[in-house]
Formats: sequence, structure tokens, C-alpha cells
Amino acid sequence: MNRIVFCLLFVLFTSPVIWAQANKYGNKATLEIIEPEGPKPWTSLDLNNDPGNFQFAIVTDRTGGHRPGVFMEGIKRLNLLQPEFVMSVGDLIEGYTEDENQLLREWEEFDGFIDQLEMPFFYLPGNHDITNKVMQDFWKKRFGPTHYYFKYKDVLFLCVDSEDNYRGSGRGTIGDEQYEWVEKVLEENQDVKWTLLFMHQPLWVQNAETLRWPDVEKLLANRKHTVFAGHRHQYVRYEYNNGNYIILATTGGSSSLRGPEFGEFDHVVWITMTNDGPIIANIQLEGVFDQDVVNEKKKDYITAVTDRKPITIYPVFAGKKLDEGKARIKISNDADWPMEVKLNTGFSWYYKSALAQNKIRVAPNSVEFVSLEIEKRPNRRSSNGDHIPLTAKISYEVKDMPNIQVPFKYSLGIEERWKPEKARRNLVVDGKLGDWKELPFEILPEDMGTVSGRFALAQDGNFIYLAVKVEDDKLMIDDKQSTWNQDQIGVILNADPLEKSAMDQGAGWYRNSFYFTMAPEVDGQAGPSNGVDKLPEGTQLKCVSVVGGYQLELAIPISYIQERQGPNWETFRLNVMIQDRDTADGDVHRYFWQPEWRSANRVGAGMFFRK
Repeated sequence: MNRIVFCLLFVLFTSPVIWAQANKYGNKATLEIIEPEGPKPWTSLDLNNDPGNFQFAIVTDRTGGHRPGVFMEGIKRLNLLQPEFVMSVGDLIEGYTEDENQLLREWEEFDGFIDQLEMPFFYLPGNHDITNKVMQDFWKKRFGPTHYYFKYKDVLFLCVDSEDNYRGSGRGTIGDEQYEWVEKVLEENQDVKWTLLFMHQPLWVQNAETLRWPDVEKLLANRKHTVFAGHRHQYVRYEYNNGNYIILATTGGSSSLRGPEFGEFDHVVWITMTNDGPIIANIQLEGVFDQDVVNEKKKDYITAVTDRKPITIYPVFAGKKLDEGKARIKISNDADWPMEVKLNTGFSWYYKSALAQNKIRVAPNSVEFVSLEIEKRPNRRSSNGDHIPLTAKISYEVKDMPNIQVPFKYSLGIEERWKPEKARRNLVVDGKLGDWKELPFEILPEDMGTVSGRFALAQDGNFIYLAVKVEDDKLMIDDKQSTWNQDQIGVILNADPLEKSAMDQGAGWYRNSFYFTMAPEVDGQAGPSNGVDKLPEGTQLKCVSVVGGYQLELAIPISYIQERQGPNWETFRLNVMIQDRDTADGDVHRYFWQPEWRSANRVGAGMFFRK
């Protein structure tokens, strides 16, 4: 043993090396290493460990159509990354209710996730967290102030409440009281090396009135600052007001998830704070991307590409040949660049299909057509979900821009040619269905749920009439809840010409259609509703509870369709939805007559032709 120790000491004291000295590189902590003379197997001993630098993380929207499990995966990633603390930009629960028991359940669920986080978490409200006074009071009782600030290593963290007037989505504000608070905080912290502002709604790009936000921008303009927001579920970085203003994507909120090049991905944001400002790394739950994953220039190009509607499908309607047909696909290139289209059909248990072409090049400002032959497979029973999946990948040849393939997805099959019956004379819209002979259309849950529905349509010279009967042995109606949390019926009608309505995918909650939901009257007390105030002028509507369920009658003025198509109108597109909830803590189930256009649009499904 002594001989071994002696040999080690001899090597240390006779080798041409020195020890790296403590504090050799200023006040930063240093490592100890033996430096040989001559070449060294390292680049430098000046470690990247400035004591003024630090790391923290940001999580973004969990809700607005949350996808279960994603946010918890984000928590797990953060525990692996070990930031010093975690910020948020709001939309933490689904909210949109005045029911305090519901709020308690949702916040306890969310806090259960946060309890597993191994570092501090800073809350911030979004429109899903505060949309009314009940929710605001609940927040203050549980979490305290809705806006606050702190300083850490000479950096000011300013957490701002864009919901201080709780006006809802797209209508965020900064009121007078909060503005005065921001002004005071910034006045008292003029010498910080950087200011980081966090809020939910990106007020700098909001069209609606933001009250005092422009004044906040003026306060920020002459100081080093960065702003982070969420809400839109799509990542974009703006160079604005002498700073970086960044809209984050999602940590579990609804998203098309087309990928980082579209700004649509689940991520946490990793910030390394330096004297020169924040260094931003977007850590996708499957990867890492820098702050320019989408910048403003790329976003404008992508928007120009994705906002185009290059594909129009003329659906096949059942006629004399009920088992086969030919769909016509119109490919339009209204851009000044060449366009390439790759078409592909997926497998269907119910249909066989064959494309005339799979790859098409379309010259600038021109149109091409492709046919798709469809044939029903023999001895197959039809169901509501039968379809042929069709994908189109569109790319443009644009100088100095990425060759992005934009995906479009469609579903199609052979559709029924529905017609409304002739309306009986003096039909009264009162929720009583004695004026109707039969209700031929059926809404039957495939999961064998506890509800079912039937409906009929009729037409006269002035109105399209709809009658719906829902069988539900247990009604859950609560006027303190939104219609989305209880039993209800929904009606969607698109009055655009066939070519347009057949392709409608319900963007923006059916902005090109009318869509309303309504719970039935109980004991003469009107049930909650949503969208009824936007129905066409002259619409008649009644929804009443009856033994074993509830019934709805609706009369839509034909003038509404004529406004879209003219006096010789031909078609309209319809869907009916029933929603069931059996217990206060139970899940909500929605059942559509035809596939919901927003999630599974089947081209031309639910089309009614003029009687």
C-alpha cells in the first residue's frame, strides 16, 4: 500500500502540470484540473457559469379543449430538466362556469398535477380561468391577486392579468387600476437589467379594444423587455415595440399539431437568463427548437399557404347506381408560384376507391381536375362512420422560403340525397310534435348510451321546419351552468351553395353556419342556451321537457338561405347533436346525426335538397 501511495505522489510532483487556481476566472466557481504543458484536450476552462445567469421554464395553454395526459407529461419533463422555477401564461382549467363545485373539482385536479412539480410554480389567469365574477372571486380566495410581480437576480417578472374585465376570448383588457399598478412597479424598478412580462391573451395583436394596454406598451418601449403570452395555441415570435413578443403554442390545449413549422406543437419553454437577455429554447415534448421555430416572416408565408383552399371535392350522391360513383376533385392554384399536389387514399372497410392521378403539378393561376372512382364493397353493412380517407399534400415553389408540404385531410363516400317533407298547414312551433306524422332520421349512440333521438324536416314557402324528440330518462339541467355542462340539443345549418357547404369543416365554431345549443324548459323555466341570439331574424324556436326526455321545434326563414344562394336556392346542410350527462361528476357525451364537421368532415354529409 505504501509503495502505491509513493508512486502516485511521485507522478503528481514530477509531472509538468499545474492546478487550475480557484477564482482564476473572476468570481465564478471554477473546476480543479491538472493542466499539462503543450496541447490540451479541452477548449477553455472559462466555464459558462456566470452567477447572474439562471434558468426557468414556462408552460402554456393546457385547456381550451384539453387533451388528457399531455400536461402531466410536461410536468414529468420539467422534473427531468430541473429549472429553478416554472411560470405559466394561463388557461389552466376548462372553467367557463359559475358552479363553484365544478370550479373546485377542476382546480383540485390541476393542483394535483402541480403538487408533483419539484420546483415553485407561478399561476396566471387565462380566459378559461376567469370569465365571470364568480370565477374571479374563486381565484382570489384560492390564489390571491390576479396580477403580481417579483424580482430575481436583477430581473423583473411582471405577471399581468389580461382578464381583468373578464370579457372572454379575443377581448382581453388592461383596466385603469391594473395599468396604474404596472406604471408604479416599472417606476420603482427602472434599474433592473431586464423585464419579463407574462399574460394570457396577446393584446398586441388583438383586434378588439384592449383599454390601457397601448399605454403599457409605451412604458415598456424604452426598457429591455420580453413579453410572453398564450391563448392562440400557435407559436409566433414578433419583433415589436423594441422587444420580442412571443405567443406560445400549447402544453395540452387543443391543437392541429401539424408540427413546429406551423407553430403547432406541445412544448415547455426553457429560458436561460443572461446579461444580454433571455435565451429561449422551445422544448417540444419530443424535441428541442430555438426561438425562431416560426418567426413573423415564416408565419406570414405559412398563413398565405394554409389560408388557401386548393381542393374542392364534388361529392357523390346516391342515384340510380347506389353502389358506385365518381367524385370530381378540383385543384386550384391561385398563387403566382407553381404548386405540386400529392393525393393519397387510405383503406376503407366499406368502399373501394381508385384515383386517376396521385401526383399533379399545377401551373400558377390555373386549375386541374382529378377523378376518384368509388364503389361499395359487397356484403358490408353501412354505418355513420364509413368513409374513404383522402389526404392532399400541397407545396409551392417559392424562392427563399422553406418547401413546406401543407397537409389537408378529407373524408368522403356515397352520400344520401335527403329531402324535407312538405310541411302541414298551420304548423305551430310550440315544442309539441302532434303536427308531425313521423320522425324518420335517427340519432342512435354507437356506444349504446342512455339517450337517443329522432328528427324530421319539412318545408313550405316560408320556412324550413325541424322537429326533434330526445329520449332521456334522466335530465340534468342547471341554469347556473353553460349548456356544455348538461343535457342539451344542438343544431348546425349551413346555407352556402353545395360546392362550398359540402367542404365546410366548421372552422371557428362554424363561423359560416349558424350553430346553437339549448337545454329544455323545465316547469316553465327556460333552459340555458348558447348562440340563440345569433339565429336569423324571424326564426321560431321552442324546446320543452316531456315525460321521458325533451322535444324541440324550429322554423328557419327560407330568406336566410336565399341570402346565401339567391331565389333559386338548391340545398342546405344540416347536422343535429344531442348531449347527455347523467351525474354532476359524470362525463359529458355528445352524439351527432352525421360526423361532426369540425373533427371528421365527410364531404357532403347531411345535405338536403330543395323539395
